[in-house]
This record gives sequence, C-alpha cells and structure tokens, in this order.
Amino acid sequence: MKRILIIDDEPLFREGLQILFGNLGFDTIEAEDGDRGLARARSDRPDLIILDMNMPGMTGWEVLPQIRSHPDTRHIPVIALSAHATQDNRDEAHDAGCDLFLSKPVDEVRVIEAVEDLIGQPLE
Repeated sequence: MKRILIIDDEPLFREGLQILFGNLGFDTIEAEDGDRGLARARSDRPDLIILDMNMPGMTGWEVLPQIRSHPDTRHIPVIALSAHATQDNRDEAHDAGCDLFLSKPVDEVRVIEAVEDLIGQPLE
C-alpha cells in the first residue's frame, strides 16, 4: 500500500486528508510540525509527502531543503501547500525542490490528481 506523509499544523486539515486518502486506499501518516515531519520522513520513508509551507516552529520552507539533502528522503515527491499562493512562493517552492505547489484551501479533485500523477494509484 502506498503511504503518504501529511505534515501540517492544522489537525482538521490532516484529518480531512487522512480520510480522503484512506478512502482511496492509501495509507497515511501524520506530523503536526516540521521537526516531527522530518523525523517521520526519515524513519517511515513514505511514497509522497504533503507539506504545509507555513507552520509555526520549523516551517515547510526549512523542512524541504532537509528532505532534499538527505539520501533517504531526497527521492520522495513533495507537494507543497500554502494559503499564500503567490507566483513568487510557487517559484521559490519549486526552486527548493517541491514537485508541485497547491494553494489552500485544497481542491480535493486536484490533490487526488496530483497524488496519482506523482505516485500512481494505490496498491490494493
């Protein structure tokens, strides 16, 4: 089963994505901040990471370069999320190594399509 790591400080957002992806046959793991998310990425080695860029403490902007520089996580696709979806933020996230940038609130159809494009259908 394909596994998705959701790193976001908003519990309701994480829960919503967990339900959405669980219903589609994906396994999900969660982290409520950047430090825990980075640790989970390294220990659990998910197939994809959904990363909130604007969290208190260690932000997604700080997590992403560490994901990309570590040999165990550099290959994992990352979808960056932000409520501040300016073109500059999109460009900066892309330059930092994210595979896709989506704005919050997330369109469910768009995020499902993005996940399927990056890692394929879930394995049943």
